[in-house]
Amino acid sequence: MKVYPECLPCFLNQVRKTAKVAGLSDEKTIEIEREVARFIWKELEPDKSPGHNATFVHRIFKKMSGIKDPYKNLKDKYNSIALKLEPFLEEEIYLKAKDRLAAAVKLAALGNVIDFAVPSSFDLEREIKEFFQTPFAYFDEAILERFLVSGKETLYIADNAGEIVFDKFLIREFKERGLKVTLAVRGAPVLNDATVEDAVSTKVSEIVDAIVTTGNDYIGVNLEEVPEEFKEAWKRCFFVISKGQANFETLDGIYDKDIFFILKAKCRPVAKELSCNLGDLIFLYNKHLLDIKERNEEAEEKS
Repeated sequence: MKVYPECLPCFLNQVRKTAKVAGLSDEKTIEIEREVARFIWKELEPDKSPGHNATFVHRIFKKMSGIKDPYKNLKDKYNSIALKLEPFLEEEIYLKAKDRLAAAVKLAALGNVIDFAVPSSFDLEREIKEFFQTPFAYFDEAILERFLVSGKETLYIADNAGEIVFDKFLIREFKERGLKVTLAVRGAPVLNDATVEDAVSTKVSEIVDAIVTTGNDYIGVNLEEVPEEFKEAWKRCFFVISKGQANFETLDGIYDKDIFFILKAKCRPVAKELSCNLGDLIFLYNKHLLDIKERNEEAEEKS
């Protein structure tokens, strides 16, 4: 995926949002925004993904603010809220589901959607139940079933703190079917992305076979920069689960590995790349997406 025009103001908006979370003054925020604007003007790489370019935006923020992990308190809060919800998710959603694999996939997607800032647990539980009535634009469960072969391995690339608790159910499904699961998290803090610390504090680390990291604070996955342990897990795995927009942005276009994307299309550029509507829920096999793109190209050529 490449940069779209609306990605540019989004980069600046990310600076403002992060500055607010970090409690920076307006003066300091403007100073950082000016430096990010200079980066956009002179150093932006339009042919690279939004996640790739956003990585440098957040490195500028961290360098100029002196704050290495501005979302630390928020991540801890979201992990705590998600852990309190976990018994409800298990007892009222997962264990009552007729199709537990489908429920586990939907719970993983829910983690990418839910607003942890909702004021009460009652409101969150209501929001969760309403979510399960929402249709997905793509739901490639039947294709996933073909990959659930006992003894095989999957690489599960996590997205955010808090959300990682919702991933437990799909990881458990894989384990119960005899698969090995390697969890991948960010190698250093960036935004509210999950790190090893989050995997340990939420006890996700206790249900996977191994944990690898992306090696640094790159937003998404840069296969050229990941450490050797990640490369080995990538080569070894039978298929990949990719959570969230940034991982999609940076892994879109890779077809020599079987990848399942789980996310919500939260902006127009991502929705366009996925051939779906803004706000749609997605569980999509990458080679299914390739077929969709090829059909769209053929239709455009004929029109």
